Amino acid sequence: MDNLISQALNKAHMGIMIVDRHLKVVVWNAWLERFTGKNVEEVVGLNLLEVCPRFKSNMYLNILQNALYHGQSRFCSSALHKAFILPNEGEDEQLFRQNMHVEPLYHEDRSYALIQITDMTNTNTRVYKLKNLIKELETEYAKIKISEKISKHLSLHDPLTGLPNRLAYNDRLAWAISNAQRNHNKLAVMFVDADGFKQVNDTYGHHVGDQVLLEMAKRLSETIPSADTVARLGGDEFIILSHLKDDHDAEVIAKRLEAAFSTHFKIAGNYINLSMSIGISLFPKHGQEPSELLRHADGAMYKIKKNGKNGYGIYEPENA
Repeated sequence: MDNLISQALNKAHMGIMIVDRHLKVVVWNAWLERFTGKNVEEVVGLNLLEVCPRFKSNMYLNILQNALYHGQSRFCSSALHKAFILPNEGEDEQLFRQNMHVEPLYHEDRSYALIQITDMTNTNTRVYKLKNLIKELETEYAKIKISEKISKHLSLHDPLTGLPNRLAYNDRLAWAISNAQRNHNKLAVMFVDADGFKQVNDTYGHHVGDQVLLEMAKRLSETIPSADTVARLGGDEFIILSHLKDDHDAEVIAKRLEAAFSTHFKIAGNYINLSMSIGISLFPKHGQEPSELLRHADGAMYKIKKNGKNGYGIYEPENA
């Protein structure tokens, strides 16, 4: 039976030692032999403090004394205590992590302390790597979200002026129409086109032309109410979505836009005058669908262009 017990102790995948009240080592299993390089013959009978100097600490001595004299069990985690049994010489003890479980044993009216050492080094290393991996994934995810946010912004905004583009405007118009239908509100779609902008590019170059477009975007945005939307469709074409109390409000906004562009642009020392042609369609008067309102506003704007430019006009049905 003793041989069977000895085999079992040596097969265990943990360090198992037993000490008596004098802290002399009574049992030293094969796991401890492999880990420390000290075989059972040279260890049994020695004082534990000689074999494992870490137990000289008052903390660990108290744990052993409480098991031997007071029958108390104690568990010590590798997270706080690191290693209890030092490895072979030449290996960095800081790399090792061990759990320790101390329990009282009794035999023939004598008390002993059973010390079980479980190697947590690989587990802790895996946990550490996993934590680092999770941290890296979280960082990467945050970068992806930022990238997605930037990509979404770029896909919905004009790169030069930062205004919403055609795609974003169409979405806002569709939403505004749906909301207006529910609440019986009115809307205006305004096509805005600069008169003579091509000549600006031909005369001063595209760099100056871009600066003019930026100033146009600024003036348009500052002129319309904050709840409304101004977008750039491309080139020198802009479009405005305006919420109205009544149809007459559209003309008020159009006149404000005309006034905003009555002052010249001063770009790179050049004084540039531009007028605007504005076409207007009204919801629900001129259509219920976004494409219908856009088409009618565009038609009204080209009618202004055809009749001399520099003005605004509200869509008029051909059979009106």
